[in-house]
Order: sequence, then C-alpha cells, then structure tokens
Amino acid sequence: MTSRCLHVDMLVCWLAVAILAGCASPGVGGTKGPDAIGSGAYLLRGTFAANRQPDGNTVLLEGRTGLIVFDTGRHPEQAEKIAAFARSRNRPVLAIFNSHWHLDHISGNIPLKATWPYAKVYSNDPALSEALRTFLAQGAEFNRKRLADPDTPADQREDARIDLATVEQGRMLHPDISLERDQVLMIDGRRLEVHTAAGASAGDVWIYDPRARLVAAGDLITLPAPFLDTACPAKWTAALGDVLAVPFERVAPGHGRIMTRGDVERYRDAFDALIVCARGDLSAETCAGAWADAASPLQDAPSGDRAAAARYAAYYVTEILRKPSRRADCGG
Repeated sequence: MTSRCLHVDMLVCWLAVAILAGCASPGVGGTKGPDAIGSGAYLLRGTFAANRQPDGNTVLLEGRTGLIVFDTGRHPEQAEKIAAFARSRNRPVLAIFNSHWHLDHISGNIPLKATWPYAKVYSNDPALSEALRTFLAQGAEFNRKRLADPDTPADQREDARIDLATVEQGRMLHPDISLERDQVLMIDGRRLEVHTAAGASAGDVWIYDPRARLVAAGDLITLPAPFLDTACPAKWTAALGDVLAVPFERVAPGHGRIMTRGDVERYRDAFDALIVCARGDLSAETCAGAWADAASPLQDAPSGDRAAAARYAAYYVTEILRKPSRRADCGG
C-alpha cells in the first residue's frame, strides 16, 4: 500500500488495501509552527504524508499563565512542536482536551504529560475505556504482527511501533476529568463552552471559545472526506447542527484548513447528501463523485484534491456504510 488511506489505526488502514491500492497521499501539512487563528488561539496543522499515518490538527489557546491544548497528534514530532510553542511563549501546558480517542488525536498526551505532569486531561473516559478493550486492542495485535513481519516497509513499521507503544501505555491516556455532558469550564481565565456528541466516535468532545469566536471541532469535520470508521452518521449530522448553532467565526477541523460558517454549512450539506446517497441504489463512485465535487471548495493542498476526496468517500460507501457487518450508522 502506498499511503495511509484510512485514519484511525494500522488495522483499519490495511483492511483497505484492496479498495485503495495506489491511493496517493492528499498532502503533507504540519511542516511549520502554529498559525494565529483568533484572540490567543493558534492552529498547528497535523501531518498527512505519503506512506505514513496522519496527525490530527492541534488547537492551542493561551490562558492567563499557561496553555490549553486541544488534541495532541500521533507522532512525536507533533508533541515536540506543541512543547516548542509552549516554551516560546513561556507558558506551561495546563490542560489537554482530546476530541476523541483515535490515536492521531491523543497519542501526544503521553510525552506532554511527562513534561508537564500537573496538566489536567479532559476527554470522554467511557468511550476511551471501551476502545482500549476492543478497537485499539485489536489494532495493537495487528501492529505486533506487522512488526514481526520482515516485509513490512520501514515507514509503516515505525508507525506500527508508535501506535503499539501508545496503546500499551493506555492507562496513561485516561483523563483526569471525564467529559460526558455539555458544560462551561473556566480554565486559567479562559471560558470554554464544552460540548459532547457521538458522531465520529462514541465520545466526541468539541469546544467553543467565545473569546476567539472559535470552534475546535475534532473529527466532526475532516477532509478530504468524513472519516466514518467508528462513526454514527445520524448523530454526526445532529452534532454539525449543534456546531452551527453557536456564534462562531472560525472552525478548526480535525483534519483540514480553518473554515468559515459558510464552509461548515457546505460540509454539513455534502455530508448529509453522501449518507443519503450511500443508502440508495446509486453506485459508490457516483456518491463519491458528488461528495468530491461538493467538498472541492473546502480543500487545500495539504488536505487533498478531488481525486483523493473521491477515493476516500468511495471506500467509506463501499466498506462501511453498505456493509451490514461493519455499518457505522448505529441504527440511525
């Protein structure tokens, strides 16, 4: 396989080989430090490089004395960039939010907590605990087999090693504060409106920061396509409606560029159309092409092009939405 063609872990990626053989990387991204995206708010783009598993985006918020980090990536390089930013601002990491348990959003917790052990972690603990018992445990076993296989390419071997090490230290991923309901938190002088959902995973967390008028959405918004591996589309649609109900100016997605309100409306409409199409009789290629056309204005070079969007969407229609044994719609 020439790229990482699914986003959750190596197990899911390799299950897609027959469908996405030859899939080219959508782009690189994450090659520089964070960009300012609002009052005391910064975006560190995650990587999405050929032959590698990706990193989700990281949002950094400045409090009175320290930093609040939303998602921490997969690879050590992402955590190192977060730490370098904290040092450059002379601010310790005081809080870490995880949008959900996928390894490209949570793995950096471990090195960051090693540097700032008093940082409080906020995430949905029941969803993480269930994933560690099931999905992530299966992925860890798969990665052990990949590492034992001498034919595994070096870059894929490195990603397998990183993911396996994270899961084997799973006890260190549990939050200090479990987020299982909507609430308002004041952290280091910064007011955050915390929202919960069950769209991209069973335990999504997204936040609205009124000071920056910014939503950090996690994988409720992803490009080049919605990542439906552990998703519940009906609840995902509802969550996008909840996002659009807050008075944001910008949204930081889990993967992709900063979006406006109009961009999010376009994403929601294209998402809904993809799910409806997948439940009908049109071909997967037709559904995927419609998604790719609708999402094209939302893409940038790091997140991919129309061809990448169509390949991802066709995979999810064929292998997730239309397979009863692997359906992602939770009966919705």
